[in-house]
Amino acid sequence: MGILKRSAMAVAAVGAACVIVAGGTIPALAAKTSGVRYAVVQDDVAVGGPNSTRCAVTVLSAEVSRGNPAYVSAMVENTLTRACTGWLQSSVNGGAWQGVSPRQRVPGGQGPNNAAWYKTGNYYAGPGTRIRACIKPVTPKGTAPTCSRPVSLAASSAKPGSDGTSVYYAHRRQSVDINNRLAHCFAYLNSSTRHKARTSHVNLILVGALMVRRCFGWLESSTNKGKTWEQATPTYSVDYFSEGSLEYAFAPAVADGTGHLVRACVRVNAGKKCTAAW
Repeated sequence: MGILKRSAMAVAAVGAACVIVAGGTIPALAAKTSGVRYAVVQDDVAVGGPNSTRCAVTVLSAEVSRGNPAYVSAMVENTLTRACTGWLQSSVNGGAWQGVSPRQRVPGGQGPNNAAWYKTGNYYAGPGTRIRACIKPVTPKGTAPTCSRPVSLAASSAKPGSDGTSVYYAHRRQSVDINNRLAHCFAYLNSSTRHKARTSHVNLILVGALMVRRCFGWLESSTNKGKTWEQATPTYSVDYFSEGSLEYAFAPAVADGTGHLVRACVRVNAGKKCTAAW
C-alpha cells in the first residue's frame, strides 16, 4: 500500500481535523497523550496497476481505547498513475447499499513509493448497520467499484470526533520505525502539497504493529535549519494489542511554511527516532 504497506510494517488517524495556525508558523505545544486510537477491522482491498502501483482502502474502527466502538472510517491510499475515488457505504437491516461518506478523489501520478491518501470521517456501524469501503479508479470509464467485506460492530456509547482529512501526500515516503522484539512503531510524515510552499501544512500518522509496549509519536519543527527542534503537536500513542493487529493514531495538521523544517518522531521506552527533515 505505499506508505502503509502491510509487508513493510506488520512483518494505516487520516487523519485529524486540519488545525492550521494563522500566519503560517508552527507553535511549540506541551506534550499531551491522545486517547483516540484506531484499529484495523477489515483488511484492505485494492485495485492494482503497473509497476506495483495500486489504489487501496482499509477500514478502521474508532476509539479502540474505550472498548468496542460502533463507528468505522476508511483510509484510502493511491499510488496509481491515474486518480482513484474512495468512499463508505452502509446497509441498514439488510437493505440496499447506500453512500454515507462523500466520494473523495485521490490524485494519481505519485508512483509506488509516494502515495496520496485521505481518511473519511467516522460513521455508525453498530447492530443492524453494516458498513463497507469502496474504491474506483477514474479510468477506464465504466469500471465497477471494488468494495471491502462489510463490518458490523457491537453497540457503544463512544462518540468519536469528526476527524476526516482532505488529501495528503506521503512526501518522499518519509517514515521512521522503532523495531525490536517487543514493538514495531512507525511514524509517517505527510504534507498537503507535493512540494514545500508558503501554504503547506503537515500531519503525522502513527502506527503500531505486534506491540506489547506503548508507542508514542509527535511532530517537531525547526526555524533555524535543523540546529534546534521544538515539539509542534501533542504526543499521540498506540497501545498494546494482539499479534497480527495494527493500531493507528492521527495528529492534527499544523502549518509548515517555506521557512520551516519539520520531522516526525517516535519513542518506545527511552528509544527515540525521527524522520529526515522536510
